Amino acid sequence: VSATAGATQQFAASVTGTSNTAVAWTVSGTGCSGTACGRISSNGLYTAPPAVPSPGTITIIATSVSDPSKSASASVTITPPAGTTYFLAPASDGGSDSNSGLSTSLPWLTPNHALNCGDVITAAASTAYSAPNFNDGQWGTVTCAAGNNVAWLKCVSFDACKITSTSGQSGMWIDKSYWGVQGWEVSTTTGASYAPCFYLTPNYSTPVQIHHLILANNVANGCQGSGINVANQSTTASIDYVSLVGNIVYNAAQSSSGCQSGITVYQPIQSDSLPGTHIYVAGNFSYGNLEPSTCGGHAPTDGEGIIFDTFDGSQGGLPSPYSAQAVADNNILVANGAKGLEVYNNTTGAAHAAIYLRNNTTWGNLTDPNQPSWTDCGELDINAASKVEAFGNIFVTNSATGCGANSIYAMSGISSDGTNHVYNNFAAGMSGHNTIITNSGTFAFGPNNTLGTSPSFANPVPPGAPRCGSASSVPNCMATVIANFTATNAAAIGYGYQTPSSVQTYDPLFPLWLCNVNLPAGLVTMGCLTGP
Repeated sequence: VSATAGATQQFAASVTGTSNTAVAWTVSGTGCSGTACGRISSNGLYTAPPAVPSPGTITIIATSVSDPSKSASASVTITPPAGTTYFLAPASDGGSDSNSGLSTSLPWLTPNHALNCGDVITAAASTAYSAPNFNDGQWGTVTCAAGNNVAWLKCVSFDACKITSTSGQSGMWIDKSYWGVQGWEVSTTTGASYAPCFYLTPNYSTPVQIHHLILANNVANGCQGSGINVANQSTTASIDYVSLVGNIVYNAAQSSSGCQSGITVYQPIQSDSLPGTHIYVAGNFSYGNLEPSTCGGHAPTDGEGIIFDTFDGSQGGLPSPYSAQAVADNNILVANGAKGLEVYNNTTGAAHAAIYLRNNTTWGNLTDPNQPSWTDCGELDINAASKVEAFGNIFVTNSATGCGANSIYAMSGISSDGTNHVYNNFAAGMSGHNTIITNSGTFAFGPNNTLGTSPSFANPVPPGAPRCGSASSVPNCMATVIANFTATNAAAIGYGYQTPSSVQTYDPLFPLWLCNVNLPAGLVTMGCLTGP
């Protein structure tokens, strides 16, 4: 017997030899416990779990109420929701939204079609895709009753579908819920002021809250306004449940019109109060993001590898802080103009997001000579933030000075507080500049940080522009970068970026809704087991 994740199925049991024919129903599994195995009502209606357990087989047992020694069982295999495959191509290859989209000979031109979660739009390999066909207003409504999946816009093969925006528009602007994009390469060139390569934000003209978006296995290669920019559009419309998994972001802060970074998550708004990780940034490679000498009419202020920016909503006047869980996990962030990894503005208001920074590798950031004379600059920067927990990371500087010719540090804490916990990290700063804390109350680094000891990276050099060619995935394209920034000091081998495992594990920081979406293999370790 099989059941689709999130679906219902009726079971029945008969009892003979007694007038009391009632049964008690139970459900269990070796790869799950409790409701993670699903639920069954007193009349035998089984509701499969929203996430497929691993292993994906559960057992339903009907036990006689009159004689509990008598029972019968059924084995049920939980399967992901099935979907319809559609096809897409540029206009020069026959793409038209008047086509059915159901064959390669009748492809759609845009993703502006009504779909269901589990559906896949397979895009033909081409460099002729046009940015206006993938901007706001060009994404269809996706129906997702279980709320735990996406419709995919998937290139037929990794890095074979390319967009170059020269018109001032973003390369892709996703403004609807329940969408995932994988396998694309996007650039926004000079003239595309403010334009991110990938922009995840509500529609500009009629902003409404959006949620459940995924970017996986994509390349942002040369961008004006961030490689990936996740942002609010108003005080009531932003994004929640976003996963940025296994992407490359390079040279993505070129705009002089505004100051930008490699990967930015700015002022999210919660769509619900459910527990677990809502924002997940994992397995990405963000490097070489250096702003011009002036941006926004002043000296550059950004250029981070990854920044979780103003979750308390204080810059945009949001009515309440974002207080759901966010995670930056297993990213490589090197040779950026500003900090490698920063959490900024998470103190205003009564509730704050719990932010976890785990197994990230940063090296040689803070390269921008035009930054203002900041002090207390660090590869890791916890700045005006609460409830940040950082562990298992490697933070290494490549210079004693930077950040406007000031001293730079492996780890810095500025205007923070004792709710932050930074422990069990490798942190090595040049000239002994390992840590610095300013105006942060009872906050202290530790315990068990290894300070001033080099992880001895194999070959730490700034990577060049991504040239993925015949590579099969982002990790495959970045194999040399991964090798170069692998620690050879035995004491540091378990820290920083770790090669994703194909074996599922228990991980309380992993968003369980991703267990249903059929992520490309090898980007992250799937943490879908429901118990240690």
